[in-house]
Amino acid sequence: MSTSAGPYKSPGTEITIELDPQHDGNIIRKAFLAESVLNLFTIPLITNTRTILSYLLANPSQINSTSIFFARLFGGLIVGGLTSALWAGLPNTKTGIESRKVVYITLGMGEVFLLPILALEAAKAASGEEAALSVLGCGATIACLLPPLLWRAYVLFVKPELMGRYREVKRD
Repeated sequence: MSTSAGPYKSPGTEITIELDPQHDGNIIRKAFLAESVLNLFTIPLITNTRTILSYLLANPSQINSTSIFFARLFGGLIVGGLTSALWAGLPNTKTGIESRKVVYITLGMGEVFLLPILALEAAKAASGEEAALSVLGCGATIACLLPPLLWRAYVLFVKPELMGRYREVKRD
C-alpha cells in the first residue's frame, strides 16, 4: 500500500489560483460577512427563547416546552448551519469561491419555502383565524427574508460574476 498522495488532492488542499481582477468576489464576500453577522442576532432565540417567542406568537400564553424546543432548534440551524455555510464562502480560495453558488442556492431555497408559509400564516392571522404567529411577527420575518432572497436571485441569475472568478496557475 502506497503512502504517497500521488495525483490525488483532498478537498481542503488549495491549489494556486489567480483572481480575476475585475471579478475578485469582494462584493459577495462582504455580503456573506454581513449576512453571517446578522444571523448572529438569532442567538437570543436560543438563549432567551420565551421572551422572543412572546413577541412573535399570536398568543404568547401558548408558549410551552415544545414551542421553546423547536424555536431553539430553528435558531441553532440559523446560527450553526447557515452562518457556518456563509463563512465557508468567505475566503478567496478555490473552494471558497466554488462554494458560494451552492450556499446561495441552499439559502435561497429555504427562503423560497419559508416566505409563502409565513404569508399564509399572516393572512390567517389577519382574517381572525387562529394562527400561531401574529401578523406583525410574520411581517417582520418576511421583511428579514425577502431582501436576501432578491439579492441571491440577482447574483445567481443576473450577475453571477459577483461570486468571483479565478484561474488555476502552475506552481514553479
